[in-house]
Amino acid sequence: MMKKKRARRASLAYRVNILIFVITFIVSLLMVVICDSDYRKAVLVPYTRKLAALEVHPEEFTPYTEHFMKFFGTEELQNAKASLDTENDYFIDWLDKQPSFTADDAEFGRSSLFLDWISADLALEEIMLSVDLDEACLEVQKDQTVYRISHETKETGHYTANDEFGLEKVFLDQPAEKYTSPILDKIGDEYKLLRCVQIPCEGGEGRLWMAYNMTEHALQHGSFLMRSILYMIVLAVGASTISVLLMKRYVTEPVRRLAQAATDFVPEEDGSYSPDKISKVAIPSENEIGDLSREIRSMQERIVDNTENLTRMTAEKERIHTELSMATRIQESMLPSIFPAYPDRTEFDLFASMTPAKEVGGDFYDFFLIDRDHLALVMADVSGKGVPGALFMMVSKAILKNNAMVGKSVGEILAMTNDLVCANNKMEMFVTVWFGILEISTGKIIAANAGHEYPALTQNGVYTLLKDKHSFIIGGMEGTRYAEYEIRLKPGDRLFLYTDGVPEAVDAKNNMFGTDRMLGALNAEPDASLERTLENVRNAVDGFVSGAERFDDMTMLCLEYKGPKN
Repeated sequence: MMKKKRARRASLAYRVNILIFVITFIVSLLMVVICDSDYRKAVLVPYTRKLAALEVHPEEFTPYTEHFMKFFGTEELQNAKASLDTENDYFIDWLDKQPSFTADDAEFGRSSLFLDWISADLALEEIMLSVDLDEACLEVQKDQTVYRISHETKETGHYTANDEFGLEKVFLDQPAEKYTSPILDKIGDEYKLLRCVQIPCEGGEGRLWMAYNMTEHALQHGSFLMRSILYMIVLAVGASTISVLLMKRYVTEPVRRLAQAATDFVPEEDGSYSPDKISKVAIPSENEIGDLSREIRSMQERIVDNTENLTRMTAEKERIHTELSMATRIQESMLPSIFPAYPDRTEFDLFASMTPAKEVGGDFYDFFLIDRDHLALVMADVSGKGVPGALFMMVSKAILKNNAMVGKSVGEILAMTNDLVCANNKMEMFVTVWFGILEISTGKIIAANAGHEYPALTQNGVYTLLKDKHSFIIGGMEGTRYAEYEIRLKPGDRLFLYTDGVPEAVDAKNNMFGTDRMLGALNAEPDASLERTLENVRNAVDGFVSGAERFDDMTMLCLEYKGPKN
């Protein structure tokens, strides 16, 4: 695992360094391109503009080129060509003869080749002087033979006639149209900025070439680019090296130390964190790494504190859970839970259950014999839940049972219970109660309803709600009186009592179960055993709720009257 972490850190550092190198290289390359562009503008553009702005009138050179083509191949021209650079220089002889250039002179007259040559030579020299050209030449081609009159500059700055007269040379491969505008091109071993003007003539092709020799500039430019690229590489490598060192000192190494501190911060065998393992790495830098260092230390301190608090809370929760479990068992022991409750009595049968929404609930049921012929039935719902509701439930249950045993009527028992509960009800809790006393020998029940749910009663084997008269709740106000009413049970009739946890159970869409569904569950098997009847209702509620959280206790009791004892 550690090897993989190191590999990832190395990979991150490697990628960051590569990124810095690439960025530095690109920025340097961009600077080189900008410098190269500036260099070209500073050197090439001025020459290009001068060469492009030079006004040349091709028709002025047309007589020369046409006249030259007439003499191509003549003995006179061949003698001139053969005499170059010899003791018998044809042009020297021509000058020694002191030509008059008159129209009558056939050799040196106005229509002679030599006068045209001199005129063309002077015209070229004038062009060169006008824009300080390095080279200018007039070329005439006929039958793949090129004849050239040219001028080029020398180191002395003088314009000297070139001896390239009548060279047999193939024209340039590139068409003249390419050089209509000045173009930098490599001719042989030299770089020249060339412009060509075509000379219209019959019987051949004429061209006027003008050039600046850019070889020195090109070599300087190449040297400049090579040095720039070298500097660029050195700069990129240097920047990358410096960034690596800085990154290692201020980023990688601090992060490695922080990562190691985080790795060392592990829990003990019991799951707790020791304060001794809190990071000791101190990075005073006021940057993100320093903030991270301080945040890691603060986080570890909070983890230690939270772990200690969690340990204490867990112990406290375990203690509360244990006490709640004991309270649940105590509450369960307070409710009758052994069935059949009176196996020696054949006049009636009953079954009850209570399912709390929390560990302990506020609902309760009770049944007890006041004497041999009277059975008390209680179904109650305390306003509170949990431990407070359970305590209030036990107090209310004890008071109600004690009052019932003194031989009072149902209304009087509830009134006495209400006054006692109200006397010490500082929490202002209350309880709804359905309370009835069955006269076993006759099946008559005298009952009162202190704000509780309507009971369900079978008539001809069908459960229906008995909408009795409600009185005020227990614990709401002292001096309350409770109205009594009578129920006549025939052999086989059943009485179903319940708390609001049954009809008010809700599903995930907040729909209530309701009394109609409750009656449907009761009437699904009206002749089922009492335990089965309560189970049917509980299953119907659970199926309706379908996993939604239950917020109220669900308590039920069912009594079946079988008739007096024979």
